[in-house]
Amino acid sequence: MDELARWLRQAPFLPRKREPDGVPHPPTDPRLGLVLSGGGARSSFQIGALRYLYDEVGITPSVIAGTSAGSILASVLAQHGEHAGQRDALSQLERIWLGMTSSSDMFTEYPWFARLRAHMPTWRKVLALRQRTSHEGAEEQSTAWKPSTALEALGTLWEAGRSSADLQLIVNGPTQERAAFMPGPIVDRLLEPHVFDPERLAASPVTLRIALVGLESGELRYVTNTGTFTDRQDRPVPELGEVDVVEAIRASCAIPGVFPPVPLAGEYYVDGGVRENLPTEVALDHLGVSECYAVVASPSGVRTQQSFAAADIFTIIMRSTSGIMSDELQRDEIAYARAHGATVIAPTVDVHDLVTIDPGLISIAVDYGFLRARDVVTGADAQRQHLTDEIIRTRRRAWETEEAAFAHGTASDDDVRALKTELRDLLAEVPPGELPEGADRWWQTWERHAFEIEQALAVT
Repeated sequence: MDELARWLRQAPFLPRKREPDGVPHPPTDPRLGLVLSGGGARSSFQIGALRYLYDEVGITPSVIAGTSAGSILASVLAQHGEHAGQRDALSQLERIWLGMTSSSDMFTEYPWFARLRAHMPTWRKVLALRQRTSHEGAEEQSTAWKPSTALEALGTLWEAGRSSADLQLIVNGPTQERAAFMPGPIVDRLLEPHVFDPERLAASPVTLRIALVGLESGELRYVTNTGTFTDRQDRPVPELGEVDVVEAIRASCAIPGVFPPVPLAGEYYVDGGVRENLPTEVALDHLGVSECYAVVASPSGVRTQQSFAAADIFTIIMRSTSGIMSDELQRDEIAYARAHGATVIAPTVDVHDLVTIDPGLISIAVDYGFLRARDVVTGADAQRQHLTDEIIRTRRRAWETEEAAFAHGTASDDDVRALKTELRDLLAEVPPGELPEGADRWWQTWERHAFEIEQALAVT
């Protein structure tokens, strides 16, 4: 009996009882925490998970911590101490997120990087020609340079030479801009006064922590509602003074190499995910949180790739750091959160990567977040979790096939109808009331795209 009681206290599995007003309310707990990881465009999954947590579980966290894109979501939610205010803020976040149509909404290229990318195919041709000839035998090389090959080489080198006017821009860009992108218009929309107000945040009873890392000191620090700093043990750092919370949010989102570092309090700061992408430790160990939901944007694991026998140094470094090392850090952070009693909601299907913005993929990822949160909170068995993943994979394939059929002409209507029929059958396996609103139309309508599909969808 003692073991059962302990299990019930530690496992926040079941949705909360709904009150007469129709809104589910959790037990009175002043230290309910919400932790949101970084993940770039993948935060669409988090928005769907939050929709479930607010609408079905009825959370009203009094402590919210976030890193990178999660710091934006956290800051907007933390402006309000009451359930209705936080839920309304989530609606605004979802509306803005679903309004994005391309990756430029989140990632706007600096001119130097745009020019580099434009010339990349030409330089790849030059390198490919060099590699092709260097690997041929001496006898083959003497015959390989026939007139057509020579003309191809000369034409490619001449085309590359035309880029000399851009070389100064390309060479100076990394030094002057110190990043490939600037934040796109989505950040400004999320920080508009009707969505986010620093004064409203400062007056809120919710405890907020935004994670960021100082380049000079190398330290993980947090910024509070009022723009003050704390260290990783949440001890105040008064000598750093107060900073603009909006700038602190920008700093927390400053992925190194992608966005430029942000100056704050005499130091340059970058994405908190460099040290802590899921800031659960500060909430559980230093802010007194007794029940915590941690929502992770990215799935764990790295995809297997082909042989690295011929990989260059840049590819090896990126694979090792941005891929394998980042995944290992996330695994450690998730393990810590679970070991300390947090309910961790994370995807197991990768709907889209952290830089891809597409209307259809965002919608699928939002719905996936809702379904995945439902599975985790209710303690769904492996079969049910597999069904959720299959529904999402099928929608993803349907979106992909629609793109192929109507944008590229490489798939047929029959291919699309087959997937819609498969999706219909999968949805029929889910008991009534366990799907997000509108799920009954997923198999009857097109997925969202950056273009319009005028053709009618006929699936029986």
